[in-house]
Amino acid sequence: MMWLPTRLYESLPALYLAIGALFLLGASYIGLGHGLMSAYVALGSTCLIAGTYVTYLRRKARSSAEQVLGQR
Repeated sequence: MMWLPTRLYESLPALYLAIGALFLLGASYIGLGHGLMSAYVALGSTCLIAGTYVTYLRRKARSSAEQVLGQR
């Protein structure tokens, strides 16, 4: 398993979301006529989904951990 510094680990969802937004903005900038637009849209959407999903998983894990610690 790979270890990441806490600061980097905590900022990964925001980084995914920012990269996704930049790819989507890049896709709108280069326009429909460019061949890479579909790749930009796919990468941007994937990053946005990944950032949202990681945020959801962390929130869910922290919520369940708080419940377990609260029951003790």
